[in-house]
Amino acid sequence: RRVRKAVVSTQSTGGRARFARAAEDAGIETSVMIHDVEDIITRHVIRRRNADNEKYDYTQFNTFEKIEKELKHISRAHSNIARLVSMGLTNEHRHLYALRVTNHIGPKPTKPIVLIDAGIHAREWVSVSTIMYIINEVVKNPRNDPLIRAFRDSYDFVFMPVLNPDGYVYTWTHDRLWRKNRAPNANSRCVGVDLNRNWDYKWGGEGTSANPCDIDYRGRRPFSELETQAVKQWIEEYKSKIVLYINFHAYGQLWMTPYGYSRDTPSNESEMLDYSQIAVDAIRNVRGTEYDFGPVYTTIYPASSISVDWVRGAEKVLIAYTVELPDRGQHGFITPESEITPIGHETWKGIEKLLIALGSDKKLLRTQEIVVV
Repeated sequence: RRVRKAVVSTQSTGGRARFARAAEDAGIETSVMIHDVEDIITRHVIRRRNADNEKYDYTQFNTFEKIEKELKHISRAHSNIARLVSMGLTNEHRHLYALRVTNHIGPKPTKPIVLIDAGIHAREWVSVSTIMYIINEVVKNPRNDPLIRAFRDSYDFVFMPVLNPDGYVYTWTHDRLWRKNRAPNANSRCVGVDLNRNWDYKWGGEGTSANPCDIDYRGRRPFSELETQAVKQWIEEYKSKIVLYINFHAYGQLWMTPYGYSRDTPSNESEMLDYSQIAVDAIRNVRGTEYDFGPVYTTIYPASSISVDWVRGAEKVLIAYTVELPDRGQHGFITPESEITPIGHETWKGIEKLLIALGSDKKLLRTQEIVVV
């Protein structure tokens, strides 16, 4: 498997030369990916304001309010296959939504569950637009694809589109590059916890911080945050049915397996890597987008107390991934809106091939729509 290591640093105009000299002295190769991040953010915000309207647009980034309205609309307009529930409320009283999609939907999941979440880090807007693209494909099936109907026969899809609503709203109103939630921290002027360092598996280890002012602050204790508590409760209720878990992030083009806390690997790592290969090959076949894959710890960096480690390590969901969506730094977190649909499409094609393989291997596909060979 191909593994890439890189560090991205944002520097002020005055600090850029000093940083370059220090890197050169340390023998580190550097290149400038984005010359003026502030200018890109400013132009991005102006375009969003000029394009603002009440309706959700799948070709644009959307506010939390629009996402919320679209999820409610989907559950009403497609009530035969879609149900929306609130798993709980955030510190600022926003809902944490889970949208379940399956044919012949009932009050509770009865089929193998495919669980996909996004938006746990507020600034990673393309993670949210991608999960919404996939929701649109699975629910509305605009091309009347028999494979999607087959998937709805076979799986309960559960989508958690914005796991950090307060932080996401803050990126629209105050700081486009905000990462954490917006919960106050006792005895600190600094706000927020990194929700993807707050899970109770090897909590507080390498790649986390005890300082509330750091972007990877892990919180006072595992599951200290309302957001992670709500997701934990949902997963613990249905963990025996979950056959695939995917946690969307950006950026890097990485399809990663557990673990992030150390070089330890799950007992079925080779199986997960085989499915990773299937997914990244399918993504590359769409338009040439190259993904690296491998364990979080060695593929990107050490990161303890993350959701994928908890889902696999504590809850024993056998197939679990963290996916860093495009790009590799050309635009960083400020993904151009022209990339929303292409990223959504290629990502779904990767998941589609993975689900076919998983369903065939585990005898999960129960449908008359397609024959899997």
